[in-house]
Amino acid sequence: MNQKIRELAEQAGYKPLPGFDFANSLEETYLKKFAELIVKEMCDMMEQAEDDCYHCFEPSERPTEYISWLNEWRKRFEQHFGVEE
Repeated sequence: MNQKIRELAEQAGYKPLPGFDFANSLEETYLKKFAELIVKEMCDMMEQAEDDCYHCFEPSERPTEYISWLNEWRKRFEQHFGVEE
């Protein structure tokens, strides 16, 4: 599991049982998948906002800096949380 996801799970109150092999547990698999789905949903929303900019504006009026910003931050979130597209 990405260390950042583990840290956030612990901040949320998750505590593995003493002596529990968390690294190979089904519980870790579920926690990791849950966190990945949340990050992916957020990144999908950012990608949808990028697409909307292309379809809602005339080419000469597109907010290209905003589109680039969304794309850059979407990639940063994916990398930060270890989530692939």
